[in-house]
Amino acid sequence: MRIGIVACGYADGYPRHATTGTPVVVAGIRTQLVGRVSMAMLIVALDPIPAAGVGAPGTLWGEDGPSGDEVAQAAGTIGYELLCALAPRVPVTRDA
Repeated sequence: MRIGIVACGYADGYPRHATTGTPVVVAGIRTQLVGRVSMAMLIVALDPIPAAGVGAPGTLWGEDGPSGDEVAQAAGTIGYELLCALAPRVPVTRDA
C-alpha cells in the first residue's frame, strides 16, 4: 500500500476518533484515512492517486473535499464540533 503523510492531526482540531476509511481528497481524487489520527499528522491511502507526491494538495473537508458532516459522522460527532475544534494555527478559507 502506498501512503501519504498529512501534516494535520488532533492538535490542529482534526477529530482524533476519525477511523480508517474517513474520506479525504488528495490532488483532486477522493481517498481515505489509514490508521489512527496522531497529534500532528494523519496517514492517507495513495494507491488510488498514482501521480500524488510530496506537496500534493489535500482537502480534509470543505468545498473541494468531503463535507464536514461526512467527516464528523465517520468520527462519531457532528459537523459543528469540527469547526469549533479547529486550532488557531489552521488556515480557514471563508466565502462571503
